[in-house]
Amino acid sequence: MKTWLTWVVFAVTTVTTALGYAVPAVVDALARDPGFFDGEVWRLVTPILVNPQGWGQIFNNGIGLLIFGALVEQVYGRARWLVLYLTGGVVGEVYSYASEYYNAGSSVAVAGLLGGVAAWLLVGRPGTPSAMRAGAGALLVGAFALAVSGDNHGAPLLAGAVVGGVMIRFPHGSDRGGDARAGTGVA
Repeated sequence: MKTWLTWVVFAVTTVTTALGYAVPAVVDALARDPGFFDGEVWRLVTPILVNPQGWGQIFNNGIGLLIFGALVEQVYGRARWLVLYLTGGVVGEVYSYASEYYNAGSSVAVAGLLGGVAAWLLVGRPGTPSAMRAGAGALLVGAFALAVSGDNHGAPLLAGAVVGGVMIRFPHGSDRGGDARAGTGVA
């Protein structure tokens, strides 16, 4: 399976989310919480493991992960997929803590993947139609507006785009069967 990492992260997130609904203490232990400032450093990453805000969050984050995760895994490779996912997750968590937004959800990590897709469409994929490039540019303008307005999805999307752009400019072949510039997939 070419996109096994995406499916593994999807499965882990599904299991931890289901466990969080069955045992609410799981969400309490993993969610964004002021306890982070008292040494609970795991809370910088663990909020992306659960989606406790209902079916809309579960569906949107799951579908986003499967669509953008599969594309990123094929374009960038698995190691760089992890970098984009964790960049989005950590930047989103830091932004959320700075904004005193305490909850949880994998959407900030998925935003990092989406930022990587935007970078690929803007600078890495030869022959990308101008309408798609314009759409990717508009997405990044929207991400900036979200970040400025206090939404915790804008900063991780922008961070994913920056990191994705750097990865495209400095290709590394150790984990990739393809080339992000050419848009070929992982073998």
